[in-house]
Amino acid sequence: MMKLKLIHKLLIAMFACAALVLVLIILVTRASIGRGFMDFLQQQELGQVELVVPELVDWYGGHGSWDNLATNPREFYGLVFNALLQDSESRVELGPGRVNAPPPRGGRRGPGFQGQRGGPGPLGRNGLPQRIFLLDTDHAPVTGRIPPEIPEDNLLPIEVNGQVVGWLGFTMIQDIALPAEEAFITQLRNNLLIGLALGLVVAGLVAWLLARHLSRPVNAVAQGIRAVAAGDFNKRLAMQGSDEIAKLGDDVDRLSSALGEHETARKRWMSDMAHELRTPLAIISGELEAMSDGVRPLNREHLDSVRDEVKHLSALVDDLHSLTLTDSGALAYKMQDVDLDELVQLTVDSFQGQASSKDLQLRYSNPGQATRLLGDEQRLRQLLRNLLDNSVRYSDSGGKVSIELSKDKQSAQLTINDSAPGASNEECEHLFDRLYRLEGSRNRNSGGSGLGLAICRNIVEAHGGEIAAQPGPEGGLLITVTLPLES
Repeated sequence: MMKLKLIHKLLIAMFACAALVLVLIILVTRASIGRGFMDFLQQQELGQVELVVPELVDWYGGHGSWDNLATNPREFYGLVFNALLQDSESRVELGPGRVNAPPPRGGRRGPGFQGQRGGPGPLGRNGLPQRIFLLDTDHAPVTGRIPPEIPEDNLLPIEVNGQVVGWLGFTMIQDIALPAEEAFITQLRNNLLIGLALGLVVAGLVAWLLARHLSRPVNAVAQGIRAVAAGDFNKRLAMQGSDEIAKLGDDVDRLSSALGEHETARKRWMSDMAHELRTPLAIISGELEAMSDGVRPLNREHLDSVRDEVKHLSALVDDLHSLTLTDSGALAYKMQDVDLDELVQLTVDSFQGQASSKDLQLRYSNPGQATRLLGDEQRLRQLLRNLLDNSVRYSDSGGKVSIELSKDKQSAQLTINDSAPGASNEECEHLFDRLYRLEGSRNRNSGGSGLGLAICRNIVEAHGGEIAAQPGPEGGLLITVTLPLES
């Protein structure tokens, strides 16, 4: 089965809606043409019948009853013809039972009078005179062809001296019998069909233009997504407008930009990690080959050098493993009641020797009381070690690192404020991203793997807390950790 594209679906949907509306309009119009034209003819006939009423009023005034008309239908129809012809140049003047003037051309006298070529002539359309009848005051038949049912709207009162002396009625036309009228109606209906065909053509053209206009930005978004999927993160759609499709295009641009940044960070980190792994392996290989070839003596000093490189390599692998576990959620957390103040104090004490070797002042200020929360003691120790190691490692000699713990009713806040060098606001926004390292730390002597702070963020988030970094007042970094207290 052939799969339709979006432009085809839009085209079919819009064309179907337009065609349905046009067809309904045409059907309703065709159905109403005949009925409307019949109503128009009946209103015209009613106006002609009203011309007969004055003739009958004059006749009744001279005779005082309808008896003569009841016995002489020809005289009644003579009055009808006379009234219908009163505005014609061929006026007929009929007396009781005789004709004083010749009948109109092309016809004959009496009830069967018709115009030329079988048409109605000036006496009404579709045999109107034969459909006029007379009733007395009680609606009893006097003369004429009386239908079985007489609508009140088809009766006109005949008043003499303010009194109703009878009713003049006519039978409604049932169908269009004249060829000219039938041809007119047929032409109207044919014109409607032609209009329907033209309307469908225009609707199809407009639907195609609209479908192409609407599908064009969708296709552009689809091409952008395919480009991103293919690894082209530099493509930008730059959609115009404020509708949903334009917003989707903007989202795709932001996604492409974010993926590009992550790809750049990944490549940079892979390069750094390759360097970090290659360097200790090269040193270890070189030391072992030199001692094996007798170039360097096999003594404790050279073995300690190899051991230091193995430790560095082991720490790097451990960081990679920890980050992988925290990212995947596979790292197990054993939550229990923990005194955060005690953990911070122990960690600060363990870094005093490393800080002294760099002539750094390491100070800790606590709230003076236990700060208990629900957490994993081992992971919290790892968090504190990574944060202090980061500050002590990167702070210049002769500087200081200040650690402060405070709390309120709901949370505990730990701040680590170190001295220069620092980081810009833009760098601080990415400091806890995985694979991110500051440009100034890209050396093995002071630079780490770029994984420690990313691990810290995962540990804090696993405890329901938040971690943030900003330029510190001492020229370095100010790292703030907020953890919820035990409820």
